[in-house]
Amino acid sequence: MTRIALSGLGRIGRLAVRRLAALHPDLLCALNDPAPLAQVVHLLRHDSIHGGPGVGVSGLQEDGQDFVVVGGRKLPLFHAADPADIPFPSCARLVVEASGRFTRRAAAARHMKGSVSHVVISAPSPDADYTVIAPVNGAGLDPGRHRVISNASCTAHATAPMLAILDEAFGIEHAGMSTVHVATNDQRLVDAPHPDLRRARAAFAGIIPTTSSAFGALRRAMPSLSEGFGGVAIRVPTLNVNLVDLVATLRREASIPGLKAVFQEAAADRWAGIVGLAEPDLVSRDFTGRDESVLMDLDLTQALGSRFVKLFGWHDNETGYAARLCDLVVDLAARI
Repeated sequence: MTRIALSGLGRIGRLAVRRLAALHPDLLCALNDPAPLAQVVHLLRHDSIHGGPGVGVSGLQEDGQDFVVVGGRKLPLFHAADPADIPFPSCARLVVEASGRFTRRAAAARHMKGSVSHVVISAPSPDADYTVIAPVNGAGLDPGRHRVISNASCTAHATAPMLAILDEAFGIEHAGMSTVHVATNDQRLVDAPHPDLRRARAAFAGIIPTTSSAFGALRRAMPSLSEGFGGVAIRVPTLNVNLVDLVATLRREASIPGLKAVFQEAAADRWAGIVGLAEPDLVSRDFTGRDESVLMDLDLTQALGSRFVKLFGWHDNETGYAARLCDLVVDLAARI
């Protein structure tokens, strides 16, 4: 049986470990993170946003080797900074690269030694063999040809279903997107140097417009997107749950009732589990813990003309993305 190792126990890495331990406990076989064992265990046990892990977590050391025990499974924990230096055991054929540091193919491919044949990057990559946003383009993933795979980004996973459903029903001539996005570790907590001068400003002291890696990932996964598709990320001083604001000019006329019906049908059928429907009058914190890629807030739907529309979709940028990451690695593990 193909088993999975995971390198990088940040926000997404820890949530992926929790999810895999709860739903697929036999798949995980090893972990890697430079942080000391006590810190890793503490952060797996306690999460300021998502609470406890739902399974027991502890740490131990045997013969100089650290182990994390998750849900009764003892996983060796390594502390290498370079993927090429991680002594993953022979049980690992697939590595999840979740550190956020090795997003280029050549860097992520440093994991591929010994028994490791495939790497999944938990971020957009400019040159991975394939970028997956399932079910938009998941059928095109070929493990024989695609060895270093990107799982795109949380915003890409939220936006792609909105675009695909809209395009299938009405056709899209032009589209643009803004994401109202939570603060992340790639911003400064207080004013300090950063290559992006807006991200150099205190993350929780204002609204910060910046770029989004989602657009490149969306173009790679959906090459039919209209030329010029783009937008902006508006970072706001909250910790979890984003909102996608999508505008599109359609090829065919659409009414608000027609738009709502299309997304209601999609959420109940082909896109069930990926696309959900928001209850009325909710705010961002109400979606914490939801594992759909996007939850359509249909009450906010606008028809700005017969073919010019505006749609909104919420997503837990951590839980939803970790769920899609786990879906991908579980599927890939069964195919390699």
